[in-house]
Order: sequence, then structure tokens, then C-alpha cells
Amino acid sequence: MRNPLVVGQRVYLRPLELSDAAEIAWHAATEAETFMERWRRPASPLAFEHWITDMHKQRPPDTICLAICLIRDDTLLGDVGLHEIDWVHRHAETGSWIGLKEYRGSGYGTEAKHLLLEYAFEHLHLHVLSSWVWEPNARSAAALLKQGYKPAGRTKWTEVQHGYYRDTLLFDVLREDWLAARDRANPAPSSREEMGEHG
Repeated sequence: MRNPLVVGQRVYLRPLELSDAAEIAWHAATEAETFMERWRRPASPLAFEHWITDMHKQRPPDTICLAICLIRDDTLLGDVGLHEIDWVHRHAETGSWIGLKEYRGSGYGTEAKHLLLEYAFEHLHLHVLSSWVWEPNARSAAALLKQGYKPAGRTKWTEVQHGYYRDTLLFDVLREDWLAARDRANPAPSSREEMGEHG
């Protein structure tokens, strides 16, 4: 692992580096998923270098993007990010992208998103996170529900697909709800168990 911020079972998150720019540009150039419109626009490695450099210059940061890497060999799978961070009111938007298509649908994106939520809520102490999903993208909407987000609203006719306008769905998750869900999934041992006592 190289400069890890948060570590999971199979992947870890680290800050994006200038050396990642060429690989991110290649992922973007080969993106075929129509729901990933912003990643399907041609961009050179130099453009991504400028993006990474500008992001690291922000004080305090408005955007934090982290590389998703495999623990076993440091392969860069994609990135997750916090966007439009409001440090006063403690909220931000989240986003994620698995650029290597052979790793989609295998839980890597979900694991990375859980690590991002841990970083946002436990390390940055944000209060609420939101995420926008294009309505036809049922897979991303289902993933957000699995990650603990709840439906929060929609905006009408904001995106065009095949000549038809589509809605965008809003999901959000509160820190207290995320902590409660985490504690239910990983209950703390009782004091007797901690002391090694048995009934």
C-alpha cells in the first residue's frame, strides 16, 4: 500500500497523485457507460494533472478525491470523492467511479464508498452527505441504498438520454444514521466479553 488514508478488506483509499493522471485519462477515454457522461469526454493526461494540482492547492478544500487501489498490488481501480464541501454546515456531495470495467459489479465500488463515508464522518466529522443519480441508472441508485443512503427528492428533466429528458434523484445519509447502521453491523462486545468472562 502507498500512502493509505483508509483501509478496507480488499481496497484502500489514498490521495490522488500526478502520476495517476495518465491512467485516469485512459480510463475516461475508454468509458462506454452512458450514465458516466462527464467521464466520456476526451481529456488528456495534462488536463487531469491540472485537475489534481488545482485540487491539492485548495485551502480549505472544496473537493477531496481519493484513489481506489487494490491492497494486493496497488492497482488503481478508480476514485471516490467529496464535492462542494461546506465546512461551516458540515455537508458535502459524494461521487464514485470504477474506471476498470472488469472490477465493476464485484463489490469494489461499494467497499470504497463505505471507506469514503468512514473518512467523511469519522475523520472530517461531516454531518450529512448527499449524492445525485440519473434516474435510469438503477444500479447506482441500488448501490446508494445498500450503502445507507435514503431517498431525499428529485429534480425534473435535468438530463437528456436518447433525445428524452430524465429526472435526477437525490439521496442522502446522516452521520448519526451511518454510525447506528455501522454499530448494528459490528456490535461492540459487552464488558463481560471484553474481560473474557462467560456465562
